[in-house]
Amino acid sequence: MTDDYRVKSRSNADVRELAKKARDYFGVAEDRYVDIRACMRREKIWTVTGERPLKFKVLPDAEMGRDDGLTIISDGIVTISIKASVADRAFFGEGRSRNTFAHELGHGVMWHDRAPMARRAMGNVTLKWLPPFESAEHQAKVFAPAFLINDQVLATLSTAEDISAEFGISLESANIVLQQFNADRDRAKNSERISRIAEEFRRSVEPPKFQIRFLTELCSVCRNQTLFPLGTKIMCQSCDTVFDRFQDGDSLGE
Repeated sequence: MTDDYRVKSRSNADVRELAKKARDYFGVAEDRYVDIRACMRREKIWTVTGERPLKFKVLPDAEMGRDDGLTIISDGIVTISIKASVADRAFFGEGRSRNTFAHELGHGVMWHDRAPMARRAMGNVTLKWLPPFESAEHQAKVFAPAFLINDQVLATLSTAEDISAEFGISLESANIVLQQFNADRDRAKNSERISRIAEEFRRSVEPPKFQIRFLTELCSVCRNQTLFPLGTKIMCQSCDTVFDRFQDGDSLGE
């Protein structure tokens, strides 16, 4: 059984968006703390290929061996198995164990069906030659915290320790999430600053808008006070009539 393999390329942002859709499907989009075990007990799972049957198993440690979790997709069914000791620790909120649940859920949601996907107790080995965005393991590692975290609540937290405690994820994942959140926030601030500078520059080089200064006389045709000088003539903006320019003291005739 392989630790990793090539899958459809997805950016981290794409994976996080899939995690949000999965949160919506499982009805936990607004939850501060996701009951991941309850999600696993559902009969169906949302995947990128549509809704599919979900089978969840808690197996004895001896049977799972060195695998904390295992996802197998066969005959259109997603089967997720979790080691009993891991399931017990997840029940008590242990971060890495909850990550394991969400990690395996991610394999199912993203339909990683080329081979059985296991989460090793000692950590998975990601193939060095495999680009991260095409790595099944990398995608599942991004999916897990994104599924367990409420973005609105995340915005109120400032330390990895707070994130880990609030959402029940591993401290390692919390550190990665915090770094990504800060990077996204900095990019947003820089983008806003650049947009503001560009707008200020545009305004500085923009020619002043021409404003028509109307004469005090009324137009002899339409009787509106909308006459303005036009070279050696006078024009009415209202009716487009053009008159000869009169000498000072003269008035417009009928």
